[in-house]
Amino acid sequence: DTTHLNMGFSLAQGYQLVDRDCLAVLCSYGDMLIESLCKDASKGHAVTKILAFSLLSIILGADSYQNWLKHLTSKGYLKHFVESVCQDNQNLLLGLSTDNIKPLFIYEAKLSFFIQIAQTDVGANALLESGIVSRLTELTILHQLPLSTDLYQQHQLVLPAFTLLTSLMTSLGNKHVVANREVSHFVCAHSELISGILKTAPGVERTKHDYEELNVVTCLLAWQRSNQQQMRKDDAVNIQMQSTSIQLQRHMINLLTAIQLPGKAVPNDVDPSVQTLRLQILTNVVSYCVTSMGTGSTIHAIFTSELSSNKGNNNNLNLLITLLQKALDGSSHHADSYTQLLHKSMHVQQMSTEEQRELASAVAMDIEKCSAHQRTKYAEIQLAKLADHKDKELTLYTQLIENLVFIVWQHVNYYMIYCGNKTDLSIEPGPKRLHSSTTNHNDSLKQLSRDLPLHLSEPFLKKIVDFCSAKTNATLTASFTSALVRRIKKLMSA
Repeated sequence: DTTHLNMGFSLAQGYQLVDRDCLAVLCSYGDMLIESLCKDASKGHAVTKILAFSLLSIILGADSYQNWLKHLTSKGYLKHFVESVCQDNQNLLLGLSTDNIKPLFIYEAKLSFFIQIAQTDVGANALLESGIVSRLTELTILHQLPLSTDLYQQHQLVLPAFTLLTSLMTSLGNKHVVANREVSHFVCAHSELISGILKTAPGVERTKHDYEELNVVTCLLAWQRSNQQQMRKDDAVNIQMQSTSIQLQRHMINLLTAIQLPGKAVPNDVDPSVQTLRLQILTNVVSYCVTSMGTGSTIHAIFTSELSSNKGNNNNLNLLITLLQKALDGSSHHADSYTQLLHKSMHVQQMSTEEQRELASAVAMDIEKCSAHQRTKYAEIQLAKLADHKDKELTLYTQLIENLVFIVWQHVNYYMIYCGNKTDLSIEPGPKRLHSSTTNHNDSLKQLSRDLPLHLSEPFLKKIVDFCSAKTNATLTASFTSALVRRIKKLMSA
């Protein structure tokens, strides 16, 4: 672990030094340079605008003191760039109708510039105050694409807009009332587009671009859903969002069966990044489900109590437990892979020349001209990248497993305690009435009591606790998951 961390720190430190030196050179030109770039981004030709926005993004990324951002806001440039999104909308509609892709490249460069600004809370607040969410809400090109627009051009339009919003919300936090209302309005305005991204036609295989869009959309919906609970019930936007949420929730839950977790053996023709995207999407959807159940004394069951595979209804406890089992299996495989990568990173010198070349070729070109020492260093860098990637995937697995355990506990508690004490379920707050009569209700609860210990066996529950305790650095989170497992056991034995 120490070797891996040291290599990662050295790389990060090296990039910081380069950024610092480059920024020092750029700052030596004073305000004249930033003024020139802003004017080029505002009034230059298409290529000039694209280059200006790209350079501004790089500079803002390196400026840890945010001096350039302060200049952009104080001089009104940021406000101007945000307002120009309205004109971009018209240019895109006209350009894509006539096969002119210059407006599309300008749009991409501009939103990449906004995404860079949104990485900090100061930048995110500046964008919000400049009205960026409202401008994106008014971006009709997102759901009024000309017939001549191909799928990749649609991807170029959709992905930056949703990535910007997710970056913005991540920086602002989950208790920003203004941002929450504006994002909810955005979701309502583009609900048809969002629904189209969430669902896919039968027999159509999703591409990497589809998964990228799904990732940012599900991430945004999970964030928005968690904050919708904090809005006043009589809020106009919240009332509008409630009707939209019913349809979106159905599409989101369907993804739990439509998206498969990465398996132990990844086919050679499958991009590893696609596997990570699938894991991230499922993590987003499960987080969405957690907040959809409600908080406090008001809990809404969104999964029915069936524990058997039911072709007519997959929205049940069996789905959750099956997904939890697959997540545990996948996490075990990833944990083994992570350990192996760390072992290799500490013993690069013992690897064969061919193995070193294969790893080094992913970092440097023309590896044959490198010395043995350089080849070893490049191999170490690649192993550090692979180990870091596995570690991030394990973090996603941890979040997924912990949230699934929480949802399972909430539903078991709901059916065994809340429903067990009721004789009439006509006011059950679930997605539909689970039982048609008291007799059926009692029979279903008895069936649940009998079958649940078979699905949530002692070895299975122990595996959950062992994984979370081993992976989670935050003891509080691991202890919480262990407490939930104990509560599930108690409910089953009651």
